[in-house]
Amino acid sequence: MYSNVKSVQLLVAMLKEKKIRNIVSAAGTTHDAIIRSAENDGYFKIYSVVDERSAAFFAVGLIQELNEPVAIMCTAGTAASNFLSGVTEAYFRKLPLVVITAAKNSYYINQRDDQTIPQLGLYDGVIKYKVELPIIKDDKDYWYCERLLNEVFLEMNHHGVGPVQINIPIEEGMFARKKDVTTEKLPKIKVIDRIDNKDEQEKWKEKIEKLKKCSKIMVIYGQNNPISNKEKEVITEFCKKYNCVISSEKISNFYNDYTVETGGIGRKAEINQELMPEIVIIVNGNSVTEFQFRLIAKKEEIETWLVSEEGIVQDHFRNLTNIFECTTEEFFKKITTEEDIQNDEIFLNNWKKALNDFKIPELEYSNLYTMKCLFEKMPENSILNLANSMTPRNASLFDLNKNIPVYCNRGINGIDGSMSTFIGQSAVTKKLSFLVIGDLSFFYDMNALWNRYLGKNIRIMLNNNEGGCLFHFNQGLGQIPTLNNVIAAEHFATAKGWAESQGFKYISSHNKKEFDKNLNDFIDENSDKPIIFEVFTDKAKDAQLAHDIYNANEDSKTKMKKQIKQGIKKIIGKD
Repeated sequence: MYSNVKSVQLLVAMLKEKKIRNIVSAAGTTHDAIIRSAENDGYFKIYSVVDERSAAFFAVGLIQELNEPVAIMCTAGTAASNFLSGVTEAYFRKLPLVVITAAKNSYYINQRDDQTIPQLGLYDGVIKYKVELPIIKDDKDYWYCERLLNEVFLEMNHHGVGPVQINIPIEEGMFARKKDVTTEKLPKIKVIDRIDNKDEQEKWKEKIEKLKKCSKIMVIYGQNNPISNKEKEVITEFCKKYNCVISSEKISNFYNDYTVETGGIGRKAEINQELMPEIVIIVNGNSVTEFQFRLIAKKEEIETWLVSEEGIVQDHFRNLTNIFECTTEEFFKKITTEEDIQNDEIFLNNWKKALNDFKIPELEYSNLYTMKCLFEKMPENSILNLANSMTPRNASLFDLNKNIPVYCNRGINGIDGSMSTFIGQSAVTKKLSFLVIGDLSFFYDMNALWNRYLGKNIRIMLNNNEGGCLFHFNQGLGQIPTLNNVIAAEHFATAKGWAESQGFKYISSHNKKEFDKNLNDFIDENSDKPIIFEVFTDKAKDAQLAHDIYNANEDSKTKMKKQIKQGIKKIIGKD
């Protein structure tokens, strides 16, 4: 039988998965649940050494003879402090020592509770990695605990070997009495594998074989600067071999015969099973489209592979299984088989059909209309910047000349600095430089226009709908009647005075007729001044129009569900 404490179950399961058989334990109470679980499992050999200082060095001796990782564990309080000398020795000798420090709930630190001290930073400077496991109360805690355990064990021998610390707070079930140790089986823990260029080709072949058998592979190609033709050729060769599609977007700056822009269809509430991938491969930076989380997240039947030069755990969809520590180009070179196989294009064609069926109706005057028209007329030798955060989402709905590179501050997805970044880029290029920006982003970053580097190649389309349209899209006045007061930051400011004082040509529109008339002036390459085109729309209408587009493209099953819900609300009320 094992402890009923879920974090303890996951810890013991991971020790078994990592083949850490030998445990040196000092006396105490806080780690009883771990000891009982290990004692009741015939896999482990437990050594009892009362003095923690001696126990750590005892473990060092085991490691140097067995040449394998060994765990040490102790109760809470100063017991953990006494491990320091042995941990220091293991660090400088590059030995794989797993330091498990049981702890009380961190709520009780500095509350005069017995044996309760901050334990997580005790070994700073002489440890490779440290984690504190959560007290598991729900599925997110469970995933987080599982992820942290993967992180800490992956780092133990990442770019050198050394000790790691797992601090595990235990509250209910700490004493491991009979009623607290009734779990018959350990859970199946997810183990994340890491592969790099130094690994034997056999390990890469194993992944190649998996891809060959897979009928639905999706490569999520995140934000990236335009790449070389050589790298494009490598990726295209991969696509030809395997049954895959590449999910891209404007800020991916990558297109080939296998790319699909999934941003629009991705907001549909239901995704057809034919579009569900079996393996997802994530490359490059962050993405904009929301389809990915709806489609992929938390689905155990989907494997997620991450390509990352840093090789760190980034489990965005909560089903990460493999990390490839290499560049994108290196990955596609290594993983592409030389065998004569070919993409059957069934998965690709299913996605292309779904996207072809996704229709954009004729648009009324709105921020969507202005973006669509600009994209249609933007000169080919231009560059485009998109400010956060509705702007890149809306951009996914419309076609843009594929030769126009697209940039966005998507690293963190904050609204600050979008215009400053754009001005910096425009200052060192002669190309016509466009920025599409919302009013909150613009006014937040007004000082971007207060410098001496404003070239006549600058074109800023300011979508001014007097507040945060995103909040009307996500929440709306129906959910939060006071939305405009603070959350959506409603205002009635205009950029005209500031723009003209900084030497800009200023034009504006309040309807389709004015917009269509001024658009040609805005994209004119021969202007002797930078231009700001302030486009006034209504935020609530802008948000509703976006919803109308997605709702119109929902499948019949989803529409029926919504109609039933609306009918129930009418009968019994919204609450």
